[in-house]
Amino acid sequence: MNFRSTRWILATLFVLLLAAGQLPRYGTAGVLVKDVTISANDQTTTIDCSASSVVVHGEDNNLTLRGECKKLKVTGNDNRINAITVNEVEVSGDDNVINVETVTTITTTGDDNNISWKSGAGGEPPKISTKGDDNHIRQRGN
Repeated sequence: MNFRSTRWILATLFVLLLAAGQLPRYGTAGVLVKDVTISANDQTTTIDCSASSVVVHGEDNNLTLRGECKKLKVTGNDNRINAITVNEVEVSGDDNVINVETVTTITTTGDDNNISWKSGAGGEPPKISTKGDDNHIRQRGN
């Protein structure tokens, strides 16, 4: 192998490695996974999660999350969120009302949040950790 061939192979390998770091993440079905951030206030919207994460910084929003969400992170206050399936719910904001059909983990550090869930993933109850004050996390009936 001559110097020119070696240089071409190394250059090609470098470009491939560089491109690999820039590729978007894809879900299991080959669907582009794009995380969603809500920074605005007073929004009413429906979001198709498609295995992405949703971050809510805004306040007084009314959100519906469809499909399976990787993570729901709420740092804003006074939001109402309804979701089908969320792997991980993390709430550091205050006075939020969150209803989830199926969830694996719920963590709260904010105060006065109301979180209800119908079932845990795989038939097991979700792992719950609450460090804030006056949070109400409960399973709701069918």
